[in-house]
Order: sequence, then structure tokens, then C-alpha cells
Amino acid sequence: MAGAAGAAIGTSLIPGGALAAKPLNSAPKPTENTVTLNGVTFHVTFFGPGIDPSSIGDFNGFVGVAQVQGTGTATNPDGSTETLLFDTDMRFMSGVYVGGDGAVHRGTFGFV
Repeated sequence: MAGAAGAAIGTSLIPGGALAAKPLNSAPKPTENTVTLNGVTFHVTFFGPGIDPSSIGDFNGFVGVAQVQGTGTATNPDGSTETLLFDTDMRFMSGVYVGGDGAVHRGTFGFV
């Protein structure tokens, strides 16, 4: 209860104009590059030398990427085990971008 009361009081200290000034759609526009896997389309580019690894359109900043592959062991309800394969694509992006509202914003994003 004390935390909720503190949050309510803290929110009342922020000028109403500052809250109203927030753009309605500051989310980044996705890249125009798409990849379709199993019938689902993603706005992403597979990365490699000379290829922009960002999944954000109109982006200027830093991108970190990691592709990790490996195996794991699953134990089934009957006690039997099986080897499972995994392949992950993880990225983070930090910089400036043009949002859905057409304005320039700064942000940091990541996906696994």
C-alpha cells in the first residue's frame, strides 16, 4: 500500500504538460527487410559481413548481435532422455531512430 501511495504522489509531482507532451507513437518503424519462417513474417535481416543487423528502420547507433547454437537434454515424463538442438539470434540496438510519429527519438532495444 505504501508503494502504491508513493507512486501516486510521485506521479502528481510531474507537470501535466510533461505527461501530455509524450508522442502517441514513438515506437520505432521496423526495417523493410522481412524473413518468413513457418508462415510467420518477421521484420529482421540475417546478419553477416556488410549487412545491416538492425531490425529498426531509419536507425543510427550501435548494434550487438550473437548467434548461439548448441544442444540440451530433455527428460521425458517416462524418464527417457533425448537431445534437443537450439539456435538463437539475440540482438541489442542503442541509438537514434525515426518513430512512427515521424519524430527523432533515442532508445535502447533488445530481443532474444
